[in-house]
Amino acid sequence: MKLRSVIKAIIFAFSIIFLGTCAPKKSAGIGIFEGANDVGNVKLTGNIVYDASTKTYTITGGGINVWHTFDQFFYAWNSVKGDFSMSAKVAFEGKGVESHRKIGIMIREMLTGESRTAHVTFHGDGLTSLQYRTETGGITKEVKGPPNGNYLYLEKVGNKIRMKTATDTFPQEVTGEIEMEFPKNIYVGLYVCSRNTCVLETAHFTNVEFKKL
Repeated sequence: MKLRSVIKAIIFAFSIIFLGTCAPKKSAGIGIFEGANDVGNVKLTGNIVYDASTKTYTITGGGINVWHTFDQFFYAWNSVKGDFSMSAKVAFEGKGVESHRKIGIMIREMLTGESRTAHVTFHGDGLTSLQYRTETGGITKEVKGPPNGNYLYLEKVGNKIRMKTATDTFPQEVTGEIEMEFPKNIYVGLYVCSRNTCVLETAHFTNVEFKKL
């Protein structure tokens, strides 16, 4: 009986060590963001670097796409409630590999690949659009905006999701709008998707502003 008790104690001790080692760790705050991580089963791990002197977020991400019924990308996010707006000037680093690599501002219900989502997206070929998935695991839809809008603005007021875009200057005019219901608690932030599982793409986000409305 004594030997059995010792064995149980050893097994318990090892289980505590194992669980402590493998338990997920909360991401440290980066600039204005609470956390940052890959979403979806990405092949290559992304990352984020914040330069406080220039207030620039340099984000690197992989992933097959942010489209169809599931997404793969790197995400810097805040957990928020209620109405808000977020804006940023965006720029890809280098020529890139895929013409439809994607960067932008995103609302997300969950930090899972198939989550409901809405995002203002700037593509590598200059396409700007408001893309959204109204059901978990549902098909992604799109409202296209004017091309080359590298200054992005995403706004949520009630069930209305609005996109504003402009070239180099802060956008004033709505270039896309949908109605979509989100739960009380959601995630909001910046994202990068390389559109190629074997490639990492990098983008720079400046003039980043988040406001409660």
